[in-house]
Amino acid sequence: MPIKYGKKIREKVRAAHLKSVARYKCPECSRLAIKRASSAIWACKKCRATFASGTYEFR
Repeated sequence: MPIKYGKKIREKVRAAHLKSVARYKCPECSRLAIKRASSAIWACKKCRATFASGTYEFR
């Protein structure tokens, strides 16, 4: 992911990217299986539940 410009903006973009590709705990089945399906849509790979949450981070 080539980002130009300053160090602070690169750090913010990297932090947002890492939050968006991380796995989160599912409130339905309590497993670490929530992944981002699209912008603000999160889906559990185990119980197939879908949630609307933050754009870059599941809350």
